[in-house]
Amino acid sequence: MLTFHTILEPEEHWEDLLEKEVIYLGDEAPPVEIVAMPEGMASGRTSISMRLDLPDGRVVIVETALHELANAVRTIQERFGE
Repeated sequence: MLTFHTILEPEEHWEDLLEKEVIYLGDEAPPVEIVAMPEGMASGRTSISMRLDLPDGRVVIVETALHELANAVRTIQERFGE
């Protein structure tokens, strides 16, 4: 299951991307679809799947636990107060 590494200092993020091919999904990209799956985890907890449609027609699907996503969002909200 996907976990999150929440980075709160912008200067610390993704330096390795300078050496990689990057696919940027900007304003023209279709919305990211998020699906909640009650009891989607073996433990019976809710899982979340997110779908990202790439410009070349490929699709990326990531799955995580609802509590993992909620913890990442909560960390950001606590830091920035939004």
